Order: sequence, then structure tokens, then C-alpha cells
Amino acid sequence: MIVRVWTGEALEENAEEYRRQFAEVYLKRFRAIAGFHGVEILERIHHNRVEFIVLSRWDTMDAIQKYTGLGRGEHAVLEKETRAALERYDEKVKHYVLVLEENR
Repeated sequence: MIVRVWTGEALEENAEEYRRQFAEVYLKRFRAIAGFHGVEILERIHHNRVEFIVLSRWDTMDAIQKYTGLGRGEHAVLEKETRAALERYDEKVKHYVLVLEENR
């Protein structure tokens, strides 16, 4: 399992717009791809901004590239409207191999 990690920040007044876009645009795209296994979004308020950490889980890098485009697995996928809602965001993402997971 590969965990794709991306971070971004929005002003507090724009945070709900990012949440809406994620649910209406990105989550639908994720669900349509074989090999997608789920996503968590973490957030915290820090200096009048909302910081988001998106952790998505995928079977393989091939599955990730079905989302990002061939050869673009390390690149963030952000629509123009999403970029406008955010103050700062990662252009590149990090990928980690999940080595331990426990759920209760």
C-alpha cells in the first residue's frame, strides 16, 4: 500500500471552499480509480490559516498515475479554483510505503 501525502493552507475564510472542492471534485475522481483505498484529511488552525494534510492510500504507483497522468506521479493535481482557495500548497507530493496499520 502506498500513502500519498500532500499539504496545503487556506485562510480560515477559504477553508470551507477547499473542503467543498475536495468532496465534489477530487474525491469523485479518486473513487473512480481502481487501486484507490481511501483518504484522510487532517486539518489544524495555525496563525489564522487552516493547514490541510491529505493522506490517500493506493495499491500501486500505476494506480496513482491513473489519477495524476503518466509520469506525473510526484506532482500535485490542483484545479485553478483550488489554487485560488489556497494560500500555500505543495506542488510535489511525497509517497510512503505503509508498513504498519492498526484500526480498532
